[in-house]
Amino acid sequence: MTDDLPTDRLKPIDVTPAEATVYIPTPLHPKSEALANKTFGRVLRPGVDGWTREACIEAADVALIRVGPMNGDDIRSARRLKIIARNGTGYDAIDTAACRDTGVVVTNMPGGNADSVAELTLALALAVLRRVTDIWPRIRAGERIPSIQALSPGLSGKTVGIVGMGNIAYLSAKLFLAFNCRILAYSPSSPAERWTAGDPTFEAIPFTRIASLDDLLSQSDVVSLHCPLTPKTKNMIGAPQLARMKDGAVLINTSRGGMVDEEALADALEREGGVWGAGLDVMATEPAYGENLGRLRDAPNVVILPHLGGSTDQTTQRGCDAAIGIVVDYLGGKGARNRVV
Repeated sequence: MTDDLPTDRLKPIDVTPAEATVYIPTPLHPKSEALANKTFGRVLRPGVDGWTREACIEAADVALIRVGPMNGDDIRSARRLKIIARNGTGYDAIDTAACRDTGVVVTNMPGGNADSVAELTLALALAVLRRVTDIWPRIRAGERIPSIQALSPGLSGKTVGIVGMGNIAYLSAKLFLAFNCRILAYSPSSPAERWTAGDPTFEAIPFTRIASLDDLLSQSDVVSLHCPLTPKTKNMIGAPQLARMKDGAVLINTSRGGMVDEEALADALEREGGVWGAGLDVMATEPAYGENLGRLRDAPNVVILPHLGGSTDQTTQRGCDAAIGIVVDYLGGKGARNRVV
């Protein structure tokens, strides 16, 4: 969704790319780092050459964000900041209200990492359903595990419920179809023709559109979340929703951690019956390590990764390079592609 500011409220473009100071809070792909150094007048990174995060923000004309937040205080203190280019789809960690108030443009990369995130969605489902991360550490520790003691639910022929119907959801559904899965989909915001023969965006695939989240949860062996984090989707999977899931069901989340009530999920996993496992690439508090894992660290049949969905070599470079290109075009007076604010 685009939330354009009137042109007269945007900060004036008073630098060329070759003159611009660019703030990069976390490393880009190494080749993209080299491209940024070559393209822009000055590239600032916290902790490098004595620059603090606060000083970088105050000096920046541009922020290139791969991961990490830009809160309201950051944006209001960034007097020169004209554009925040996000390498990725989600921009919930950027205070868009502050950007609107101060005339800062925000862009993203919708679908740029969709194939990589879909791959990881399938990988997490297989890792949980085939007990990969349960069995391998035990073998590595010297335990002998007879195959009859390593039985697992498997994926083939299961019913997979997809929540959301965007790029990543679509590619994930296609991968699950290769395992002869039945696909259910729920998305109150998607048009009626989505994923059908009448859809101008996606080729038709075999699936069943479900009218309510509760119905999808009660019918699915695997539930896979593919929604942006908004006030409506925050904690959309809580104790009541988990209780509606089938016995032996698995929850996969490669979208945003705040969509799942993690305490409720830990409770559900520790009970007999109901939800059997979970594969999570995102957590409510990131990065995913130590205390941020909460009780899920020791919960049964759980695989947790530190938000790696888009982190393949090719996808990361492609996204970083594209974000640099968006900034170059914007500072060159060509407008902002993929603008969300």
